[in-house]
Amino acid sequence: MRTPVCELLGIPYPIVLAGMAGGPTTPELVAAVSEAGGLGTFGIHGMSVQAVRDAVRRARELTDAPIGANVLLAPPTPAQAEPTDVDRALAPLRTEPGLPQQHALATPPPSALELLTAALEEGVSVVSTGLGDPWPVVELASAAKAPVIAMVANVADAVAAAASGADVIVAQGGEAGGHRSNFEVPENGRVPLVGTMALVPQVVAAVDVPVIAAGGIMNGAGLVAALALGAQGAQFGSRFLLALESGVNNAYRERLHTAHDTDSEIITSLSGRPARGLRNRLLDTLEAAGGPSLGYPRQASAWADIRAENARRGGSEHSTLWAGQAAGLGSTDLGASDIVAQIVHEAYDVIAALHNLPR
Repeated sequence: MRTPVCELLGIPYPIVLAGMAGGPTTPELVAAVSEAGGLGTFGIHGMSVQAVRDAVRRARELTDAPIGANVLLAPPTPAQAEPTDVDRALAPLRTEPGLPQQHALATPPPSALELLTAALEEGVSVVSTGLGDPWPVVELASAAKAPVIAMVANVADAVAAAASGADVIVAQGGEAGGHRSNFEVPENGRVPLVGTMALVPQVVAAVDVPVIAAGGIMNGAGLVAALALGAQGAQFGSRFLLALESGVNNAYRERLHTAHDTDSEIITSLSGRPARGLRNRLLDTLEAAGGPSLGYPRQASAWADIRAENARRGGSEHSTLWAGQAAGLGSTDLGASDIVAQIVHEAYDVIAALHNLPR
């Protein structure tokens, strides 16, 4: 199961945990994936510098294996509404729990370079990027001798990322949960959704660096399929959201576990950029008001108080529910190390079965 990208990243198995920001990638989850032979990756976008340091230190207490940190590089996008418009749309969700009707927008978060500097100083060994060309962080990563993994959603962005110095490309198919990793988003917010099966071999043919497949991959069969398409590994997001060490609450887990193939959709009104997730009351409320947007990344801060209250109550209706099209294939009762082992064993079983096909 060892491929050349394993040598580059220093891992036994070509299994990468997606760097999911917002809380899912706890130190325990990241460490467990890495300790089991994959690459555990933090999603550090939106965190404070101190929070990044604390999280990486905790992971380093749990494992000496390589770990990564992912940052999002998308520039801010123009607002299409006023803060009062968004507050008006969200008023019903603030009235019930007794939240103030007006919410102050958060101050801008630390830059990607600030976050990565802290992560690297605390022991991260791989840099991962999404939603933009990796060139702003390549020099920093190179100085730390950390390989750069750049996530893309089309061939043109893959070529650009490789030219900028990315050591590995993650080809993110349209099935993947979370933000679409297009470098640029049209004004109408609609981005092409190239499926994993179509995207991966085209990216493999277009670049001279290793490719990792992402999007709709939940098990060993998906890993083998990625290898058959020319990728050297697979990135898993939704599968590890359901790990016991994941930071998502039980209500979110249940939505993932019961999700059907047609339940996830591309959403723009929650963060200001296209992302795949499940519908809930928060999304319905914003869309019923016309989807007023403050642009990326300010849109998410416009309802941060609602998200915090949702977390306090352990709900799923007033938060983001990022999920891929195959999320329902996951399990709710496995630790991350068991998930890694299961994926590897399934992959070997699939390869053995294919080897025994009649010729």
